Amino acid sequence: MSAHPETFRRFLYRQKVILGVAFVGYVCAYLVRNNFKIMSKDMIDAYGWDKMNVAVLLTCFTVTYGLGKFVMGMLADRMSLRHLFGGALALAALLCILMGVTSSFVIIAILLIAVGLIQGALAPSSQAMIANYFPNRTRGSAIAGWNVSQNVGSALLPLFIGGIGVIAPGNIALTFILPGIFVLILAFFVWKLGGDNPESEGLGSLRDLYGEEGEPNVGEDSSTELPYWTLIGRYVFGNPGILLVGFINAALYFVRFGVEDWMPIYLSEEAGFAQHHYLTAVSVLEWVAVPGSFFFAWLAVKFPNKMTFIGAIGLFVMAGLIFYYETLEYTGTSSYITLLVVSGLLGTLIYGPQLIVNILTLNFVPLKVAGTALGFVGLMAYLLGNLGANWLMPILADHSSWTTSYMVVAVLSALSGVGYLVLARRERRVVAV
Repeated sequence: MSAHPETFRRFLYRQKVILGVAFVGYVCAYLVRNNFKIMSKDMIDAYGWDKMNVAVLLTCFTVTYGLGKFVMGMLADRMSLRHLFGGALALAALLCILMGVTSSFVIIAILLIAVGLIQGALAPSSQAMIANYFPNRTRGSAIAGWNVSQNVGSALLPLFIGGIGVIAPGNIALTFILPGIFVLILAFFVWKLGGDNPESEGLGSLRDLYGEEGEPNVGEDSSTELPYWTLIGRYVFGNPGILLVGFINAALYFVRFGVEDWMPIYLSEEAGFAQHHYLTAVSVLEWVAVPGSFFFAWLAVKFPNKMTFIGAIGLFVMAGLIFYYETLEYTGTSSYITLLVVSGLLGTLIYGPQLIVNILTLNFVPLKVAGTALGFVGLMAYLLGNLGANWLMPILADHSSWTTSYMVVAVLSALSGVGYLVLARRERRVVAV
């Protein structure tokens, strides 16, 4: 640990600020990301669109967001993280505002493509910031705490839009403009208060401050000036651990969006629940995910090099839970209370194991290529997992049944758990505590 108490006190203060900036900034990212998804039904009614129009627009965002994560992740390794994070957040806010002042399908499609690319910078840059300021023992818990920002943002946006609906009923434009203005203001503080790494602030590196426990024991030769493309070729594209983490993340995104995006239609068509019932279930899933993620953050503090085992257990339990609920639905013995309990558990079991992906990604690569690794893993998640759920879930439901769709979700959950177990030895080797 640092031999200079005053320097170390300054470092600990900056740690807290960095985590706060990354958390609040990523909450803001959600306030200007899913506005179209929430308002899509109103836009169908107001603009004369159909469901296929909405599907095309959602695909525009999903594909470019996945690509944006990868491209912007590489950019995060080569420029100021606070400038990238704050600047991208401001641009995302401006694009959201622009979406509120047009009803053109083509223009909205172009804006969503741009939103996807720009928003792709936010997760890699914010997580890389955290990785640069937190040592092995607390990096996992910090990432786990940051991960809750997704749930907070997802839960706040409908409340924000709902409040606008009370003040100005039927005003679609304001549901884009007001969140955009709010986030644009906060982006300034993200730009000013964020950080790149402790060295740039004269605080020393994590290895200076914590010794061997400062950074993962990966790529010791990366401290020399190896070419950037050599680094990412060796530690990202040629890293079996990162490739497996990427496939696990793709499977988990299929599970996440297979549940979240199709849950309302499934509960309406298959289970016969009314709108207020299934919307409440979705809300329960999101809100219970918050304390659930904090529980996984606590586990990350207690067991910083055993997160693979914890993730595997959670995923096996989730597979069993989905199978159990589908059995109840098939036999007609389910109830609304059962649905709410299962929804809450699913929130914890979806987001908890998923945050472990980010922890493992940062632990399996040198910090110099953390942004690229996060972007690459995110690219696989959206292009394979999210798109797969968007298209395969309804196809299976139409040609077989919703039960078949959710059995696929359960199987992918179990396979992801197996993948985590395969990575357990590597995790213990690289994370010194």
